Amino acid sequence: MHLGNWQLDSLNGGLFWLDGGVMFGVVPRTIWKNVAPPDELNRIQCANNCVLARDGRHTVLIDTGYGGKFAKLDRRFYQMEEGEPLIASLAALGVAPEDIDTVVFSHLHFDHVCGATRFDDQQRRVPIFGRARHFVGRLEWEDATGRAPELETAYPMEDILPLYEAGLMHVVEDGQEIVPGLRCQITGGHTRGHMALYFESGGQTAAYLGDICPSTVHLRRMWHLAYDTYPLDTRRRKPELLTRAADERWLVLWNHDPRVAISRVAKDAKKEFVAVDTTARN
Repeated sequence: MHLGNWQLDSLNGGLFWLDGGVMFGVVPRTIWKNVAPPDELNRIQCANNCVLARDGRHTVLIDTGYGGKFAKLDRRFYQMEEGEPLIASLAALGVAPEDIDTVVFSHLHFDHVCGATRFDDQQRRVPIFGRARHFVGRLEWEDATGRAPELETAYPMEDILPLYEAGLMHVVEDGQEIVPGLRCQITGGHTRGHMALYFESGGQTAAYLGDICPSTVHLRRMWHLAYDTYPLDTRRRKPELLTRAADERWLVLWNHDPRVAISRVAKDAKKEFVAVDTTARN
């Protein structure tokens, strides 16, 4: 997809299955099962839709999926794909890891950051995108490294620290332009430092909203993840973002939607918002 100077491609960072109650929080199963049918274990299918963005000067990757390092038991539990799905998806477009010069994390949960490292011959975690600067919001970095006991299981430090130790990790401030035409915005909600990313060119905007609105079935105010650290902030911030998306005709790059990669958003009197002009996930 072209957006002004940007070529934007949605990449497969790995399909997986996650408990439906986790994905919909306070929404009863009797309601969410109608839009996201669960399997016999009450799980629904989720995607990691990462984004590759190229403008002739920069080759940018937004989020990295879960990678290829998880043990067989974990892969079976989450029904993860084998190998390194993101690397295979990049290769299909003729892009090698060394071609990436910028990696941006919306936040640092396992399904967004673990695909940035792999095991070397000695089973040590090493960066995959060794030529790239890796960016994360300052608040997210503070919470990931702050050792607060209530957050200790939220962040996979064994995958995050190798990026820092290699000198690749950089923090950004709210509203900062990371490269020309790519801007970040702290949304909070899912985590205190969760970021949305905006590609802007030729008077157009494409927004990667991350986990504050992870899919086209999370468009209602109250439909959000049980994992959200600040759910009231999600309920306030998400409708504001979606209103702007509808009014300003943004393209939205969906993070965890297993069926839709890109769409626009329209206001709806009954459903609050609906996805329109959808592009199916490959």
